[in-house]
Amino acid sequence: MSWAAGQDAAHIGLVNGNNLERPDLIGEPNRGPGTPRQWFDTAAFAFPAQNTFGTAGRNVVLGPGFANLDVSFQKEGALHERLKLQFRFDVYNVFNRANFDLPGRIFGASNFGVISSAQSPRECQLALKLVF
Repeated sequence: MSWAAGQDAAHIGLVNGNNLERPDLIGEPNRGPGTPRQWFDTAAFAFPAQNTFGTAGRNVVLGPGFANLDVSFQKEGALHERLKLQFRFDVYNVFNRANFDLPGRIFGASNFGVISSAQSPRECQLALKLVF
């Protein structure tokens, strides 16, 4: 039997038209290709028998990792007796690593296993501040 996102096998109700029941786990989901189009092996899940709950536990799929390095450089110089000038240069996500968000997790939905967004890329910021 194929699963549709709007089916309710265990009769617990739908949330916004989506079935949030767990499917049956029939394989190793983390052996998938690991690409944004298919992060995990979606064939490792199956529709549970009618009037039963699925066997998949919580957190059986590992999401993409997150690595980030932010750096800030600051220089301050005196312009006058009580007047200072501060220069600041900030870089966020220095190595410009792609930090993907979590893949679609609703079994049977069209985006199941698909990563459709990511965190911000590298950002640089300059600041000049006059302190008196």
